[in-house]
Amino acid sequence: MATLRQRRTEDVDDQASALFGWNQHYEQLGCGNFRGSVSEMVMADGVLYREHTNRKLWEEFSAPADHLTLVIPLAVEAGSIFAGQSLNRETLMVLSSQEAYEVLATGELGMIGLSVRRSVLEGLLDPANLEWLALAERRRGVELAPDDAAAVRCMLLGVEQQATCRLDFISEREHELEVLSSALTRVLLHAMSGDRGHHVSIIPRRVNNRRRIAKRAIDFMRSNLDGDIGVPEICAAAFASRRTLQYCFEEFTHTTPQAYLRALRLNEARRALRMHSDQSITGLAFKLGFSSCSHFTRHYKQMFEELPSATLKQAPI
Repeated sequence: MATLRQRRTEDVDDQASALFGWNQHYEQLGCGNFRGSVSEMVMADGVLYREHTNRKLWEEFSAPADHLTLVIPLAVEAGSIFAGQSLNRETLMVLSSQEAYEVLATGELGMIGLSVRRSVLEGLLDPANLEWLALAERRRGVELAPDDAAAVRCMLLGVEQQATCRLDFISEREHELEVLSSALTRVLLHAMSGDRGHHVSIIPRRVNNRRRIAKRAIDFMRSNLDGDIGVPEICAAAFASRRTLQYCFEEFTHTTPQAYLRALRLNEARRALRMHSDQSITGLAFKLGFSSCSHFTRHYKQMFEELPSATLKQAPI
């Protein structure tokens, strides 16, 4: 039987763990109180879901295992990026569970999507649909004509509303498959007719190379948050010159390597403070490379709009 799950969050880690079957890691890059929400209709062979976040975020994720996932923005701010490409309201994200993806959300981001178990796809779709999906997966993001993108959004929102109001109808697997089949078929109808594929190709190698440089740098930073590292060490780990590293971060994160490292450390500090009620704020500040407790506190309050001591009070005793 279909299950409706809804959740509101005030922390990026809670948001990242809220989606059923997804492997996700979020970092808050923009200043201010975080607010997020997730609504999911979970069925035996698929999930219809909607997510909303309100701050600049860096998201790393992989979609549910053995599922094909289609996602389109409901709201997205200019400059947002998906897998090295511009992310806008006309971008249909076609996600494989075999690949990891990144999103830079420059501000508010609302998404609605559909995941369908691969083992049932052949029974739901004709060969032309399956062939288009296979090609679209390689492109990751498919740019649709505005009218078709709007139709996909409207249709998925309508399916969500109807399914939510009639949970009793989706009581058996055959009824779930009817919902999934209808939704998927209509998404593909608009996606295939609105696909502006002659303007979009596989991501150029040079873009993927710059994306990998940024990813190597971020992975190195994340593994050395309590280490004495700076731009020279990050450049060495990313196999890039200082100038190239700077360019890659400006392109994919809209910030500098130094500012990104500070944001990672602040996010890590928040995780530690939320988990351990006996955490020393001063000790944590020095451990994560801040020159003084006051320096750490100033940046922490600017990022999360609360003092470290206020976060610490939320930790389990």
